[in-house]
Amino acid sequence: MLSSMTGFGKQVIEQEEYQITVEMRSVNNRFLDITLKMPRSFYYLEEKLKKVIKNYFKRGKIEVYISIQGQGSIHKNVHVDWEILGQYVDRVEEIKQHYPVKGELNIEQLVNLEDIFIVEEEEMQDETLTTILLQAMEESCRKLLEMRRAEGAFLEQDLEERLQVLEDTMNHSQHVRPKVIETYRERISKRITKHLAEYSTIDEARIMQEVAILAEKGDITEELTRLHSHINQMKNTLKEEGSVGRKLDFICQEMHREANTIGSKATAAEINELDVILKTEIEKIKEQIQNIE
Repeated sequence: MLSSMTGFGKQVIEQEEYQITVEMRSVNNRFLDITLKMPRSFYYLEEKLKKVIKNYFKRGKIEVYISIQGQGSIHKNVHVDWEILGQYVDRVEEIKQHYPVKGELNIEQLVNLEDIFIVEEEEMQDETLTTILLQAMEESCRKLLEMRRAEGAFLEQDLEERLQVLEDTMNHSQHVRPKVIETYRERISKRITKHLAEYSTIDEARIMQEVAILAEKGDITEELTRLHSHINQMKNTLKEEGSVGRKLDFICQEMHREANTIGSKATAAEINELDVILKTEIEKIKEQIQNIE
């Protein structure tokens, strides 16, 4: 099933002692880029949490926000930076030696000194909490995946419609070809008539020969055949499982290459108009593919 790279997933799990909330946001990215934002005391779970995410997704920039509430969910310790405190005391003594200042540092003043106290979150390797958190991550991933697949279904429908426009445009070009050849014939005939006005007759065989040469130079049959092949490849790829975004992007590049060649070979206004339609639809397809995992 086709999956986009944009979506949102949230899971809240409440137990007697804990309430864990996991929120996930996903946007487009060429590769899988995971950012975890959670309490420092649970950093020991970072690799396990990323492993869960990698089991579900292959591409996209995914931001994860984890909050944990409850009694004892986070332990904090306060430490004194004795070296900094010692420097404060030494500087105070130096000031007294140079200036007539009296007084002593009291506890209230010490508390307000910057960088004296350091608050650290204690790492908590609680097995119960670990199990709950991993479960919340699994559920959040499933919800995100569900939303990405729902968006992928809309993208697939849109791409199929645009591919159909390409096919209809190419089929129409087959009907235009006889008209283009007739235009070539009239153009060459007028040129010959203009330059050879003294002749009473015009060599129709020579005209047709020149028409054939010009038509051969502007023949886009080969390009249309390859474009049809690329369209079929893209249709089949849309039905594949897993991450197909890069493959679709490569096929789209090949389609654009054929459209450019058609544009360079087109010598008639009708073909140029068709080429504009082809390029426009291929560009829209390319934009949509950037959203696909």
